[in-house]
Amino acid sequence: MKSTALKRKSFIRLRDGLLGLLILVVLVLLVLRFQKTGNPQQELNQFKPEAGYLAPRFTLRNLKGNLEGLDDHAGKVIVVNFWATWCAPCVEEMPSFETLYRRFRSQGLTVLAVSLDKGGSSKVQEFVDKHKLSFPVLMDSEGVAEKLYPSFTIPFTYVIDKQGRVAARVDGAKDWQSPETFKAVEYLLTQ
Repeated sequence: MKSTALKRKSFIRLRDGLLGLLILVVLVLLVLRFQKTGNPQQELNQFKPEAGYLAPRFTLRNLKGNLEGLDDHAGKVIVVNFWATWCAPCVEEMPSFETLYRRFRSQGLTVLAVSLDKGGSSKVQEFVDKHKLSFPVLMDSEGVAEKLYPSFTIPFTYVIDKQGRVAARVDGAKDWQSPETFKAVEYLLTQ
């Protein structure tokens, strides 16, 4: 009888010890997970092409051959449109970008049209001249910016606020001269 009681006591101690160890392991894992996720504000200071995060930086050649990128327009609301001359929806929305740009450029908005056309810039320059576009057009023939802002559609557009954070992403063509768009841009310009 004594040996059965001792075995039972040993089993209880072992079970309590394992339970205590399990609780300790769970607590350690929770602490490590909390440290890994850390401060949510710190995560938002990462460069990601997602709303709320800092917009990934890039520098490309404009149609004049000069380097230009997001940093050249710091402190402005930046509309970054990825497009190509062969893309019918892209061609359709370009006049509304011109209207948006002309309406708000003096208030701190810029449009950066990032051409995904491969090859030289002559076709893009012809397009710009034909449509009388006055905003900066950048050439991404090497896919530098396209890799930072991946997409399955074309056109696609990012709106970046004055603090350099992605405010919105739009897949496909949009009417950029609609009253709703103007109100949203006016709001971003006051922030």
